Amino acid sequence: MIPISLFGIDVEICEEFYSSLPSLVADSVDDELYANSLFAIEGKLPLEHIRIADTWAENTPFLWPEDISNEVEMTIRTANYPDVSLLEHLLTLDNVDVRRISIWMHFSTNLFPIYSEAACETLTRMGVPTPYNLKDIASYGLYVNRLEGLKYYAPASGLPEIGLPRSRMLQLGLERFK
Repeated sequence: MIPISLFGIDVEICEEFYSSLPSLVADSVDDELYANSLFAIEGKLPLEHIRIADTWAENTPFLWPEDISNEVEMTIRTANYPDVSLLEHLLTLDNVDVRRISIWMHFSTNLFPIYSEAACETLTRMGVPTPYNLKDIASYGLYVNRLEGLKYYAPASGLPEIGLPRSRMLQLGLERFK
């Protein structure tokens, strides 16, 4: 049964995607920078996780005042997958957009997918319109739910047995699927 988040998906293209997914992400285990960054995350230290995520993404690190740091830390600790609504007020910070927040959340939780324009385009091509809007947390919420639907709907052979988060495998696969 297809999840509600994938209502309208072209089932043939979706099945083709699952068939192709293992080969599309086979090289991801060789991405040492990603794996090293991911496995450097320890404990419940959201600001350290942000530093690691920003380093991986080659973003300029932040030096926030203590009150802002506390607010960011509390927000990241409080957000529960797949709900992204608490993350919206982080968009008020300078140089922060939805993609950057998605990277922070991905590294902090291993659950949230990294927001990707190419992945959104592929989902739209598959029949489930998924906007890519760096100023709108709701568009990221839709993306998160689409990927969760893909995880739920995946056949046993559809998600490769790789020691990296399934959200990352789906994101990379969608980016590379033609």
